[in-house]
Order: sequence, then structure tokens, then C-alpha cells
Amino acid sequence: MRTVKFAIASLFYHKKAMILYTLVSFFAMLGLIVTFALIYSLDQVLAQTNELLSTDDLQSKLTNEIQPITTLYQHLFYLIFGAYLLVICGFQFYYQLHKRNEYSAWLTTGSSTRQWAGMQLIEMWVPLMLAAIAAFTLLMLFQPYFQQELLSGHIFVLDRENTSAHIWQSVQSSQNEEFGITIPQNNQVFVQNVELNSTAWLSIMFHSTRQAILILTAAVITITSLIVSGHCLYWRKKQWKNQLN
Repeated sequence: MRTVKFAIASLFYHKKAMILYTLVSFFAMLGLIVTFALIYSLDQVLAQTNELLSTDDLQSKLTNEIQPITTLYQHLFYLIFGAYLLVICGFQFYYQLHKRNEYSAWLTTGSSTRQWAGMQLIEMWVPLMLAAIAAFTLLMLFQPYFQQELLSGHIFVLDRENTSAHIWQSVQSSQNEEFGITIPQNNQVFVQNVELNSTAWLSIMFHSTRQAILILTAAVITITSLIVSGHCLYWRKKQWKNQLN
């Protein structure tokens, strides 16, 4: 409890830095939730369209045509996640340099380096959770608009890749041409033909938020642990050298 108490006090003491960190985490969380929602809703589009096709060959062709879109969304994830990692690494590095005097004072009270590291983890985790709650709440409040924008995003990417035409040609080239008539040649119709009820959208939202929280939490814990450990080791070693001199 003592470590938690000091972590909360430190959050308020370094409120400017923490506000900046929370805002960065909020936009990263929002971006990842949207990206995962795009991936999961595209999976729903693929699954429901596959139900219209009676053979494994046709389903395989459809999956192959959709795969570039999934890859594009995955690249978007790597872009957002990579940018967040770079920002957090830089932020944590300079943040710990700024707190080196606090660390020295912490040690003089008889507290351990392990407790200090625990305090730093709590200090980084709390704003991240606040950012996650804020991002999820915002998306839930504007859920109808969010759903519409996701579908519009699918249509935009499908148009960019000319996917529905490729799917039509791929399916029509099959020997079972009679099944090709169930595949729309227009991307907008192709996407809007898929029915996702409120329960499905809610499931997508929860799943996307859960994935975003797990990934960002793991990233923050790993980066914080490494940088704090290196910082503590460096300053402890420097203090010992000063004492010897």
C-alpha cells in the first residue's frame, strides 16, 4: 500500500509529464482499438460471404483475395504500435533522468530499489488504464458513427485494391460459375451485404479493446522495467564510485 500511495502522489507531482503520457496512450489505444476492429469486422465479412459459397475452392479463392486487405490492416497496427514504442522509450528515458534525485532520496529513506521499480510500474500503468477507459467510453458513446466509419473504411480499402472485381473474376473462373452470382461486383454492396447485429459489434468492441490493453500494457511494463532497471543500476554504481573517491 505504501508503494501505491507514493505512486499516486508522484502522478500528481509530475502531472504535466503524466498528462502528456496519458494523451499519447489515449491516441495509441484509440488507434489500436480501431485497427483491431477493422481486422475482426473484416473477418466477419469474410465468414459471412464464405457461407454463400458451397465449395472449399471458392472459399479459398475468396480468402486469397481478402488477404491483402488483412495484411494492410496489420501494417497499420505495426505502424501505430511501433510509433508508440518509440515515444514511450524516449519518454521513459528522460522521465527517469528527471527523477534521479527522487531515486537517491528514496534510497536514503531505507526503501529498496525493488519498491522503487514497483512504484514506477504503477505510475505508468494507472494513466494507461485511464486512457483505455476513456477510449472505450468514447467509442461506445459514438458506436453507430464508429460502425459506419469502419464499414466506410472497408469500402475505401476494397475500392483501392479493386477487391470485389478480383473476387468476382476469381469466382467466375471457377467451374462452379453458378455460385458467382452471389458475389456483388460493387465493394459497397459487398460490405453492406454483411449483417452485423449489435451483439456482434459489441463483441468486436470488447475483443478489440482487450487486445489493445494487453499489448500496450505488456509494452509499457517491458519498457519501464528495462529502463528503470538500467537507470537504477547506473545511479547506484555511480554513487558507489563517488563514495569510494
